[in-house]
Amino acid sequence: MTTTVTVQEQLLGHLLGALDETEQELVTARLEDDKDYRRELARLLKRTGPLLELREEYSPPPGLADRTCRVVAERRDRPARTPRCGRMTPDASPPNRKGRIRRLDVVAAACIFLAAGLLMMPAIQNSRFQSRLIVCQNNLRELGRALTDYSDRHGDYFPKIPSQGPMAAAGVYAPVLLQEGFLGNARRVVCPDSPLARQDEFTVPSLEQLRAATPGELAVMRQEMGGSYGYHLGHVQDGKYQATRNLRRGTFALMADAPNRSLTGRQSTHHAGRGQNVLFEDGHVQFVTCSKPIAAGDDIFSNDNGLIAAGLHRDDAVIGSSADPPIFYVGGL
Repeated sequence: MTTTVTVQEQLLGHLLGALDETEQELVTARLEDDKDYRRELARLLKRTGPLLELREEYSPPPGLADRTCRVVAERRDRPARTPRCGRMTPDASPPNRKGRIRRLDVVAAACIFLAAGLLMMPAIQNSRFQSRLIVCQNNLRELGRALTDYSDRHGDYFPKIPSQGPMAAAGVYAPVLLQEGFLGNARRVVCPDSPLARQDEFTVPSLEQLRAATPGELAVMRQEMGGSYGYHLGHVQDGKYQATRNLRRGTFALMADAPNRSLTGRQSTHHAGRGQNVLFEDGHVQFVTCSKPIAAGDDIFSNDNGLIAAGLHRDDAVIGSSADPPIFYVGGL
């Protein structure tokens, strides 16, 4: 469960009807499965009870609006008078100024709604940020299950990125999982906070399409075949490139929001650039704000030599973006 502040912001967006369809479905599903989440909603409803009661409609006394407008208009246009002691008597009604009062009322109402919007907007925006973050985390968990199922049927090894050829790029994990039936929905590889989320017709190419593509077509396919996520690039052992074996390690980064070479630490641009979700080998997902999720540990976006390439040993995890190759060949070797 996320922090109390985050939960309150999510539930506030739910109560205000400020969530989009995907976010609302996520909150509804979580309310069904999470007792603590339902308990927090009940507490929030109790605290906001007096405000919710104000939403009830009442029928005002006849003529109340006109009388109020006349009094306000008179007080506004009349010069101030020195108050007198004694009993107050009603004043005569001033000329009708409905047109002016209506304009003033509209301006006042607009200011009130603007102020309310400015006060609520940060909470609503943060609620949406958290909702998309959670959808992204759920995607990675589903991918983690698919990768684990794959390893269970392939001698405990995850999908290996070929060292050469048309499929020698990190994103090939997605076509492999889809073709072998371990991943049923290609949209699972799309983070809702990534540019790909705006592509309604995003598809993952098949292995056959990759093999048959021209060099130009292949370059385009490689850029997006892994979706919004980066995949680990394997490692080198005894001078040979090796696939990663599933050792259920809680500190080994298996996937993450795709890194970006232009940012410090090669961090992801997803989630407003605040950090990235990381899937670890044991299946848990964690949001981290740097490229070293474990204190004084491995940099997940480069190997021990500082390169975006296969790790230098079994525990040197390196997450590459979709088009990143695992091995660099120099001079055509």
